[in-house]
Amino acid sequence: MPNTPEFSQLTDAGIEQIKKTRNARFDLRNHELTKAAVGLDGQDRGPIIGGADGPMITVEFLGPEQAETIETNTLMFLSPNANKPYSGIVFWKSFDDAQQCLDELRDDVSRWGLSAARVDRWAENSKGESNYQQVVSMGVGRSGLVIDVEAYLKDGRALLKYDIYLEPDLYTPQALDEIRTTGIAKYNG
Repeated sequence: MPNTPEFSQLTDAGIEQIKKTRNARFDLRNHELTKAAVGLDGQDRGPIIGGADGPMITVEFLGPEQAETIETNTLMFLSPNANKPYSGIVFWKSFDDAQQCLDELRDDVSRWGLSAARVDRWAENSKGESNYQQVVSMGVGRSGLVIDVEAYLKDGRALLKYDIYLEPDLYTPQALDEIRTTGIAKYNG
């Protein structure tokens, strides 16, 4: 990573820095991202950085177990209100075809802890389809972060949407065990 502050800010200047360097880093070791940590204390702001046609951004998420680095051209922060931490971070990956998408999902079984059976179900359900959408699986990644992945096929091109959840209810021992075992969780948030 180039010379940047230890962690990225989501102020206007911080977003410009991310766009300029195409790098960002966020501390999620406590399963949360507070507004104060990103320079937006007391603000109800969930910025979107980049876009579908924008350049790739390298993002490092420092999780409770280890860091995870991803590349995306769009990064979005979900803000329930000004007085609460962000509830999640969303990023997308696009692919030229369904096979590339499936290969990525298979890699995500070890990287993000997705259910292999649920990835296989997506492969079977989407076979031969040019337009298809499905929630694939939740998982607990090597980083210790809870994630949910949705897969989309549109005119043969594929898109994966990743949601990193930061709600405390999903980090209880019971919820983590349920996600690891089934690829889903009963969420009460």
